[in-house]
Amino acid sequence: MNRRVLLKQADGHSGVVFRSKPQSGVDSKNVLPNGTIAQLIGREGEYLKIQADGKVGYVKARNVKLIAETPAPKQQPAAPVAAPQPVAVPTPAASVEPLQAGSVVTFTINGMQHTIDTSKSDIPVDLSTHDWIAANIPNSGIRRSCGVGRCGSCVCSLSYTDNTLGKTVVRSFNSCLRPILACNGMHITTISGIGNAANPHPCQDALAKHSGTQCGFCSAGMVMNLYSKLTDNPSTKFTAAELDKSIDGNYCRCTGYRPILDAYKSFASDTESKTEEKTTTQKVFNATPLEKPTTNYKPIEAPQNFMAKPTTRLATTDSSGAQWFTATTQAELQTILKSLSTRAVIPKDVMKVAGHTSLGLYAGRKANVYVSIGNIPELSKCVFTQIGTQVTVGSTTTLTNMLSFFENAIKALGATSQKIKFLQRFVEHGMRSPGNNVRNTGTVGGNLMLAYEHQNDGLAFPLEWPMLFESVDATLNIVNAKTSTTSTVTFPQFYAITPDEMKFSFIHSINIPYSETGDVFVSYKTGARHIYSEAFASAAMKVNVAANGTITPGKTRMVFNGMGTTAARMTSLETAMDGMLVTDEAKFKSLVAIIQSTLKPAEKPEYRIQLCVSFFYKFFLGLQPNLPASLKSAVAPWNDKATTSGKQAFTPDPSEAPISMPIQKIDGLKQCTGEAEYIQNIPLTTGTIHGSIVWATQIGDFTLNPTVASGMPGFKGVITSADVPDNKSMLLASKKTLYVGQAIVIVLAATRQQASDCAAAFGVNYTQTTPAVIDLDVASQDKTRHMSSQSITEGDVEKEFATAPKVVTDTWDLGAQYHFHMETQSAYAMVGGEGGVVVHSATQMPVVVQQSVAAVLGQPASTVDIRNRRCGGGFGGKLTNSVTPACFAAVATNKTKLPVSIVYEQSDNMLGAGLRPPWKMVSKIAFTDTGKLTACQFTPFVGAGYTDADVGFSLQAFIGAMDNCYSVPNWNVVATAVKLDLPANTAMRAPGWLPGIFNAERVIATVARTLNMDPVDVRTVNFYKKNDVTPYKMPLAGWDIDSLWAKTKQAADYDNRKQQIADFNNSNKWVKKGLALVPSKFGVGYGGSAQENANMFDVNLIVNADGTISVMCGGTEIGQGLTTKVAQTIARALNVSMDLIIIVEQTTTVIGKTGCSDATGGSISSELTCWAARNACNNVNAALAPVRKLLPEGTWKEIVAKAYSLGISLTFQTNDQGVSPPSIGPHLYNTYGCVALECTMDILTGQVDFDLAEIVYDLGRSVNPLIDIGQVEGAFIMGLGLTVTEDINYYSNGFMRWWEYLIPTPWEIPTEMNVTLMKEIPNSITAGGGKACGEPPITCTYAAVEAIEKAAAAAATSLGKKAMASPSTPFTGELRMASSQFTTGDLTFN
Repeated sequence: MNRRVLLKQADGHSGVVFRSKPQSGVDSKNVLPNGTIAQLIGREGEYLKIQADGKVGYVKARNVKLIAETPAPKQQPAAPVAAPQPVAVPTPAASVEPLQAGSVVTFTINGMQHTIDTSKSDIPVDLSTHDWIAANIPNSGIRRSCGVGRCGSCVCSLSYTDNTLGKTVVRSFNSCLRPILACNGMHITTISGIGNAANPHPCQDALAKHSGTQCGFCSAGMVMNLYSKLTDNPSTKFTAAELDKSIDGNYCRCTGYRPILDAYKSFASDTESKTEEKTTTQKVFNATPLEKPTTNYKPIEAPQNFMAKPTTRLATTDSSGAQWFTATTQAELQTILKSLSTRAVIPKDVMKVAGHTSLGLYAGRKANVYVSIGNIPELSKCVFTQIGTQVTVGSTTTLTNMLSFFENAIKALGATSQKIKFLQRFVEHGMRSPGNNVRNTGTVGGNLMLAYEHQNDGLAFPLEWPMLFESVDATLNIVNAKTSTTSTVTFPQFYAITPDEMKFSFIHSINIPYSETGDVFVSYKTGARHIYSEAFASAAMKVNVAANGTITPGKTRMVFNGMGTTAARMTSLETAMDGMLVTDEAKFKSLVAIIQSTLKPAEKPEYRIQLCVSFFYKFFLGLQPNLPASLKSAVAPWNDKATTSGKQAFTPDPSEAPISMPIQKIDGLKQCTGEAEYIQNIPLTTGTIHGSIVWATQIGDFTLNPTVASGMPGFKGVITSADVPDNKSMLLASKKTLYVGQAIVIVLAATRQQASDCAAAFGVNYTQTTPAVIDLDVASQDKTRHMSSQSITEGDVEKEFATAPKVVTDTWDLGAQYHFHMETQSAYAMVGGEGGVVVHSATQMPVVVQQSVAAVLGQPASTVDIRNRRCGGGFGGKLTNSVTPACFAAVATNKTKLPVSIVYEQSDNMLGAGLRPPWKMVSKIAFTDTGKLTACQFTPFVGAGYTDADVGFSLQAFIGAMDNCYSVPNWNVVATAVKLDLPANTAMRAPGWLPGIFNAERVIATVARTLNMDPVDVRTVNFYKKNDVTPYKMPLAGWDIDSLWAKTKQAADYDNRKQQIADFNNSNKWVKKGLALVPSKFGVGYGGSAQENANMFDVNLIVNADGTISVMCGGTEIGQGLTTKVAQTIARALNVSMDLIIIVEQTTTVIGKTGCSDATGGSISSELTCWAARNACNNVNAALAPVRKLLPEGTWKEIVAKAYSLGISLTFQTNDQGVSPPSIGPHLYNTYGCVALECTMDILTGQVDFDLAEIVYDLGRSVNPLIDIGQVEGAFIMGLGLTVTEDINYYSNGFMRWWEYLIPTPWEIPTEMNVTLMKEIPNSITAGGGKACGEPPITCTYAAVEAIEKAAAAAATSLGKKAMASPSTPFTGELRMASSQFTTGDLTFN
C-alpha cells in the first residue's frame, strides 16, 4: 500500500501497542508513542502491517489514522503546458481551514443520522448511495432500474450547503451514481421521508390523484424530482410552462407522461382548477390539471435540517485496494495529488470525483484512487463583473448552478448588452443535455475531463460543453499539483497535456469571454430525441460580421461534434470564411464542399455530414440581411416545444357505480409514497447472496476462467450447467454456446454490485467460433433458417394480379422493440419448507414459472411456491422472459441453500432477454384506379431468435390482423418465423396485431402514393361494412368504425386543419407539416373455439369475519389497473365499499388450481379476472342468501358475522368459467379506434414534433375510464417510440448497443393530446361491459409514419422531387431527413 499513517492513542494507553504478530496474546510487543509517523504496508484482519522505527510489525487498525504524504522538498516550477497567460485564479480564502483526515462519513437519511466508519466497515469506496440505502435502510422506497443515471427511478433529494450559491440547496439526484462516501455532511431524502399513504406529501398526493402512476416503478423518482424543485424554491411561483419542462431525466414507460405533467402543473401559479363541461352524452375533463391542490394539501416545507459541515475529511482504502481521499480545500487537493505523484508505485488511474455522473456514460469504470473534490469552495466560485471582459466558472460548479449563473449574469448585464450573446446560447443549449438530475450534481470540470480522457480512444461521447466553450475561445486554468504551477490554456493546449501530467493536475476554472459588437453565435444539436440524447451531430458557430456585411478575419470559430472524436475546430473552414460577404451564395457552397471533404465521422457518415451541412446552412440563413419569409422558419436550430395540454372525455354511469366511474387506482398512492413493494424491495433475509449472469458474446465451444473474478471482493462462487439438476432446457450453456446472449454461468457475490463486477471480470475462452447471424434480411434468404409458418388463402390472387389495373410490390422493415419495463427482471429465491423453494418473481405468468422452476430442479411442482404482488411494468416482457431469472435464483438456492437475489441491470435485460421481434414485410397488391383493393399477397418474415417458441402466436395474430379495417376479396398470406442467433424474441404489446395492422396501413399508403390520392380517401373506399365477414371468418356484427371515423374527423377539425397545413407548407420551404388519420380494428379472443369456456384466470376470495375481503388474483397487476377493476367489480357485486377490499400477494400454492394458466397478457386479463371475481361474488351472495333472510335489515358486517356464527364458509376460488369463445373465427370481439395525428418536421435535420393527437376509442362501457384512458395514452406513446425514436443497433458480435436505445420523454409526446372514449356498443361478454384497451391503441401509431411521410412529400414536391417512402420503422431522423430527397444544390438563400 505504501502510505504514511499517523499512530494515535489507544483506549486507556499512552501509546500504540506494536506487535510482532497480527494477534493478541503473549508475543514480542512494545508501545510506540502517540503521533509516530509510520509506513503502511498491508492489512491482515483487524491489524495493519506497518514499518516504524526501522521495524516491521502490526497495530490494530482502530489506532491508526491516514495522513497525507509529507510534502516533498519544493521543486522549481516545471515548464507550463502552454505559454502562461494572466491567471484568474482567486487566492484561497483565509477562512478555509484544512481538515484532519479521518475514516468516518456521517450523513442523515430522512432525518436520521447515519455513520460509516470505513476502518471498521469494509465497503467499496465507489459504493453508490442507492446501494447503501437499499442494504441498510428498510422501507426507504428507493428503486433502481438502469444503474447509470438515465431512467430516474432511483432519484432522491440531496440537501447541502452549496459553495457556489453560499446557501442550502435541495436538489434531485441519481442515487445510483453518487457514491455514498461523497455524501459526508449532507442530508438525503428518499420517497418515504416526505410522506406515506396515511399522510402524503402534496407531491405524492397530486401524482396519485392525477392517475400519474401505472406500474408505479418510476413514481418515486417522479415525485422526488418535483419535490426537490418545489422545496429548493419555496417562494418561486412556477408557471405551467416551466413545470411542463421539468421532466427531462426521468422515464415513464406506462403513462405516456400526460397525467404526470398534469400533476406537476397543478402546482403552477397560472393554472386554474380543472372544470367539467357537461354535454348531452359525455363528461369532458379540460386540459390541465385534473385537480389543483387545495387546502387539504400540506404546504411545501422548508428544507430539512441536515448535518453541520464535516470536521474531518475522509481517507480510506477498501478491500480491493482502491483508495478514497476527500479534499475540502484547494491546498488539501494539491497536497493529496502531490503525495500520489511521489509514491514509489504511481497509481495507474486517479479519478477526481464530484458528482460521479461519468458512470452514466462509462458504466463500470473503476479507478485505483478516487479524490473527492466536490466540496472545495475555491473550485466552485463563479465570477463576473459588468466592466470586465469575461466570466469565470469554477470547475466543480454543477451544470445547474452554471446555467443559473449565466442567467443571473445576463440579467445583471442587461438584455440589450452586447456581452451576453454567448451566455444566452449556452443557457438554451445547456438545458437540452444532460438531464436535470445529472445537471444537479454533474460538474462543468467533469464534463471537460471526460472529453479530455476519451479524445483518442474511440469512445468519445459527443459532450456539448467542450464544443460550446471552444467555439467562443474560452480558456482553462489548470493547476499542476506536482509542480505547484498554474497555467491558462486554450482547448487545443488542454487536449495536448499528457495523461501522466493531467493525472496530478486539475481544472481550477474556465474563463469565458464576453461577446462583442458584431458577434453572431449559434449552436445546434440533433439526436434521436429532443433532450437527454446523444447527438448524432452538433455544432457551435461564431462569426463577427462587420457593418458592411463581411466576416471579420480571425474571429470565426466553427466547431463540429459527434464525429466519433472530441469536438474540434475546423480551421480550414474558418480561414476560408475570412472576409467573405455573408450574402455570397457561391462562396457558401464552396464552404460546404470543405465541410463535406473534411469531416470523417466514424459511423453514419453521410447522415452526420449532411446534418453539419444543414447546421451551416441554417447559420448562414440567419446571417442574411433580407431573408425571404419562406426561409425564416428554417433558421431555428431546433423546434421549441410548446406547453402540453389535453382533454379526456368519457361517459360515466353513476347507476352502475363503482363500475364505469373514474376511480383512482387502489395502489396509486402507495406507489407514490414508496410503500408499494417490488421484488427488489423485499427485505433481504440474513445470509442473502446476489447473482449476476455471464452472457455469451460468441457462438462456439468455450472454457471457463474464473481466476480474476474469484479473487475480487465479495465473490461467493459460481453456478454452472453442472449445478442445474435438469438442464434439458439449456438454462445454462454447457461446453458450447448456441447464440449470443445465452447464459453461461451465474456468478454469486455478497452484494448486487459485487456480483455484477465479478460477472464482468469472469473469463470465458471461446474456440471453434462461428459468426452470429443477427440480420433478418440475411437470415430470411437462408431457407435452412426458416422455422414455423402460418398461412391463409381466400379467393384467387394470381387471377386478380393478371387482370387488375394496378399491381404494385413493396418491401419494408418493422424494427424490433425493447419492452423497457422500469422494473428489470427480478427474482428472489429461498429455501422453503420440506425441502422446497420459494421464489419471489416479477412475472406475468406465475403458474408457468412454477412449472419451469420445478422442471429445472427436478422436483414436483408442489414443492415450488412462486409469489408476487405486482410487477413494475411488463408489456409482455415478463411472460417467458421472467422464467429464466426465477430458475437462475432457484438453482443457485438449491446449490448453496442460501437466499439468492437476482436483479438484472437494464443492460442484462437488453442482452439476455427477448424483444418484440423484427419483421420483414414483402407485399404484392392489386387495386383499381379509384383505390379499391382487390388482392393482397403478403409473405412476411419474423425474426424469432434462437427458437420460435414465442413467435408462433405472433404469426397467428398477424393473420387475424392483416386486413385491419379493409375489405379485400382475394388473399394469400404466408408468414414465416426465421432463426436469428439471438435470445428468443417474445411477446410485446399487441404481438402480431401491430405488424399486421401496420402492414395493412402501409398498403393503404402505397395505394395512395401510387394514385396520388389522400390516404383518407383510400381508406374510406376500402372500409368494411357492418356484418361483413373477414377472411378468417369473423362476422363484423359490432362494426362501428364509420361513427368513430366521423367523430375523429370532427374532433380534429380534419378538413380545415388539412387546408391550414397546406397553406403552412406553401409558405415555408424547410419546415413542413403532415396530417394522418388512421383506424384500428383489434380482435380479442380467449383461447380458441375448442374450449367450452375460457378458463384462463382464477380468483381466491375470502370474506373475513369482520367483513373485510381478501382477494388473490390469478391475473397479475403490471400497471394496467387489474386489481382496481377487480375491487370495483367485487364492490358492485357485493354492494360493499371498496375500502373493505384488500388485494393480497399471489402464491402458486393457491392460484392456478382450477386449471387456469394465469398468464397475464393480450389485454384480456383484467376483464377475465373480473369475470372470475364476479363468479366468486355470486357464490358469496348465494351463501349469504339465507342469512340475509334472517337479517333483512342487517349491515354487511352484521350479515357476515352471523354467517360465521352459523358455520357458513365464505371462501371461494373461482375461475372465469362462463365466458364462451366465438363459434367461428379467432376473435370474440373487436376493439375499434381512430387517431388523427399532426406533425411538424424540420426537413433540414429530420427533427419532428407532434402537434396534435386526437384519439377516439370504443371501449364499450369502461369499467374505469381513468385507468383506461391511461392505458390508451401509454400505448399510444409507446407506439410513437416504436415508430420514431426506439432504434435498436447491435455491435458486430450481436450485443445490443443498449445505451443508444431511447424511449420517448415528455418532449416527444404530442403538444395537444386528447382522448375520447365513445360508449358505442357495451360489451355484454365481459363482467363490466368494457373492452380490451391496453394494446389496441399502439396499432394506430402508424399514423406517425404517415404524417411524417406527408411532411416529407410536401418538401419534395416544392423542390420538384418525389419523396421516398420510409423503408423501415422506426422512421429515424436519418431516414426522415433523407425522405424529402433534398441535396446541397437545394440550399439557396432565396
